[in-house]
Amino acid sequence: MTPSARFAAAVELLGFIEAAATPADQQVTAYFRVRRYAGSKDRRWISEFVYRCLRRKGELDWSLEALGLDKTSRNAGLLSLVLFDQVEPRDIAENYFGGSHGLAELDGAEEQALAGASSLDTASMPPYAAANFPEWISDLLQSEQGENAGPLMAAYQQRAPVTLRVNRLKTDREEARRLLVADGIEVTPTSVSPDGLTLNSRRNISRHPLLDQGLLELQDEAAQISARLADVRPGMQVVDYCAGGGGKSLALAALMQSQGKIHAFDVNARRMRDIKSRSRRATTDIIEPLVISGDDSDSDLLQPLTAQMPRVFVDAPCSGSGTWRRQPDQKWNLSAERLGEFAALQQGILERASRLVAPGGRLVYATCSIFEAENERQIDSFLAHHPDYKIMPVSQLWPEVGLEGTYEGAFLKLTPLDFGSDGFFTAILEKSMNGA
Repeated sequence: MTPSARFAAAVELLGFIEAAATPADQQVTAYFRVRRYAGSKDRRWISEFVYRCLRRKGELDWSLEALGLDKTSRNAGLLSLVLFDQVEPRDIAENYFGGSHGLAELDGAEEQALAGASSLDTASMPPYAAANFPEWISDLLQSEQGENAGPLMAAYQQRAPVTLRVNRLKTDREEARRLLVADGIEVTPTSVSPDGLTLNSRRNISRHPLLDQGLLELQDEAAQISARLADVRPGMQVVDYCAGGGGKSLALAALMQSQGKIHAFDVNARRMRDIKSRSRRATTDIIEPLVISGDDSDSDLLQPLTAQMPRVFVDAPCSGSGTWRRQPDQKWNLSAERLGEFAALQQGILERASRLVAPGGRLVYATCSIFEAENERQIDSFLAHHPDYKIMPVSQLWPEVGLEGTYEGAFLKLTPLDFGSDGFFTAILEKSMNGA
């Protein structure tokens, strides 16, 4: 593809993402699926350009407004070239327009506005725009994170690492590392999870033979830590209440040495459609997917499991704020109202999932969120209505479940500032032996 065709494709893709309700990564995948003519270098350039625009949307939106330009994908792309690639406005028309697949030529007003970009008074840019966050989220982080808010928002401008979980049913970490290195893929063992490997440089390995054969799974270190904290054992009966694609179920199955049973529930059959094939690759047969309604109509269906499960894992639907390095578009789609809706949904899920926990069993609540409304406040509310539960401190479980180092705190609370993982929260709640 020519530079003008690449740029036109990037602008088109930005427009699709802006108009869609689905996350950007899904839009990117769908875009290239029907454009097979785009080579790997073209796809890489377009993807990186688009994701940079999404990560730096706050700066771009403020600059567009200051220059009197409409907030369109075309203008965002043009300004990105000027501000971030230092392309002179006079060179844009020559190098990024023209050809059968290029965009319509610049008009005089656009050229004049872009010419003024280099003289923008960026010192007057509001801190939230400079941090590339919506103002209300910036204010919320300032309130909840204090002096860490600025560094945390800056960390979200970086790309997340690519981390793998070693499937101990088929190999060990050192052997998996050796096989990757032999294939020219340098990796580093994760610092906390004993099951993880992080790529030293970015590359797409989603179709690598080691993943296709089930020796490795793509899974962030924070999620691996959370699975370990569930403290599952071989032979246990476990519920993965919001199983999704089954990543946590597979991690739990490996920790259980594929002995026992994992009841994997979700309200969306499509999300769970790959669990059986992923299980076969991982050589485990203990995961049983089941589509549920997610409301009180499940009572009869789940009656045989009620108050019988020693472990119930709830990886609740949430804002996904802990994963915004991977999905930078999603912070612009979140509203305060939507955050409140997530909190209400989580409260209902916790209530229904807790009915399955056996006396003496544990309810594990996890989110990939950094917001208190989805994390600590949910636990406070649940405990206020369920005096038969108590918090089992993460600091106490840490060495018992094989995690490296030490951890202080009742809950697992991670942000990208800690050791580069996604933001994540986990609380372990134990039910009393005489709990109903």
